[in-house]
Amino acid sequence: MRNLIDFQILDKNAEHYGISLSKLMSNAGSLVAKYIVDNYDKNSNIIIICGKGNNGGDGFVCASSLIKSGFKVNILISEEPKTTISKEKYDNVKNIAKKLSNFKKVGEETDILIDCLLGSGISGNPRPPYDKYIAQMNKFNNIISVDVPSGFLSDNPIVPSTTITFHDLKKGMNKENCGEIILQDVGIPKIIDQKTGPGEMLLFPKLDKKKHKGQNGKVAIIGGGPFSGAPALAGLGAYRAGADLVHLFVPENCYESVSSFIPELIVHKCPGEIIDSRSIDIFKKMDIKFDSIIIGPGIGKHSNTKKAIQQFIKITDNIVIDADAITTYDFFDKNILLTPHSGEINKLGIKKDTQEIINYAKENSVSILFKGETDLITDGYQTKYNSTGHARMAVGGTGDILAGVCGSLMAKGLIPFDVGRLAAYSLGLAGEKAFENYGTGFLATDLSLTLSKILKNS
Repeated sequence: MRNLIDFQILDKNAEHYGISLSKLMSNAGSLVAKYIVDNYDKNSNIIIICGKGNNGGDGFVCASSLIKSGFKVNILISEEPKTTISKEKYDNVKNIAKKLSNFKKVGEETDILIDCLLGSGISGNPRPPYDKYIAQMNKFNNIISVDVPSGFLSDNPIVPSTTITFHDLKKGMNKENCGEIILQDVGIPKIIDQKTGPGEMLLFPKLDKKKHKGQNGKVAIIGGGPFSGAPALAGLGAYRAGADLVHLFVPENCYESVSSFIPELIVHKCPGEIIDSRSIDIFKKMDIKFDSIIIGPGIGKHSNTKKAIQQFIKITDNIVIDADAITTYDFFDKNILLTPHSGEINKLGIKKDTQEIINYAKENSVSILFKGETDLITDGYQTKYNSTGHARMAVGGTGDILAGVCGSLMAKGLIPFDVGRLAAYSLGLAGEKAFENYGTGFLATDLSLTLSKILKNS
């Protein structure tokens, strides 16, 4: 099962990779028509109620096919179709389509009502006059909803006897709200399904002017000691990805250099030259509820540091584990994203092998963003491959920027798997754009600024 937004993402990506959305719509409508042909008599009277979006387009295709098969079909539209491909399908039936205001007049002789009013793209409760349409439609005994029932997961949904859905089940679907669920393959290849693309940008939360400082994400970064630049760059990445407040917890030996990097960083001095148990005390004393934690940039490999990291995992949640912090811990079933590159993956006790990485994620209930020429993102159940990027992204600091971006996205409420796919795709695009803007010598700081502009256009 997948979230509704995943199907919007999939449509956008499929189109990006050359799959015709018009063809997918034709496939969907034809599959619904085939179900009717296979299960109902040609003397059945059918009403197909179509909305203005692509769900309505499925209905227009279904109507055309059923009419060719000899069924009596009434097509009722809530309003003129708005999308290009829905308009294309509507042209084939517009001469017989009527306004939904004719519902009572044609509804008396209906055996089957096909619901193509509202698809999976709506949010919230159906607004007038759609709430009234749904109330009228629910008076019928035999309703077949296409893709999802109109008003799905709202307070005012269609309650169908059957739902014909496509590609995969949607989260929240059950017999009570969908009736019998029939899953159909609409024709999207698995290889396209597993690629990141411009659809991933739909995951980035829009800025809300009603939110106050801190409500777009408070991020804590635990790192530094052996290296001071890494946690500072991670902080920059978190800010450039839209976090409101970024706190860094670093050992005192690198406090001055990290503090002077950019004034926006809120830097806390921890005792000693490494992150250890004393750092945990400083962290706890702050008594701030952070939305996400990034552990690892510049942190080093000291055994006491590893023990401290385990304690940080125990007392926090929504965690990005990066760089030298990457190894196997008791993850306590927390929301965790690991971001290894090829030189770090063996620290998890696995090889650079796709199935081993997927298995590790599943067995440990974590998500992994395995960085490479083609990035692999998995939570053990879902897998995505990302191919955006530029060779110059091998420059020092890129991984730290990525960790910061991941922490920021997690602070905004994204689940670890979605964090990984959006961060990999968007930062890869930023790398391509930074090369165009700055040439072969662009730096990690250039990359972070370019990312901010990429996300602005999402």
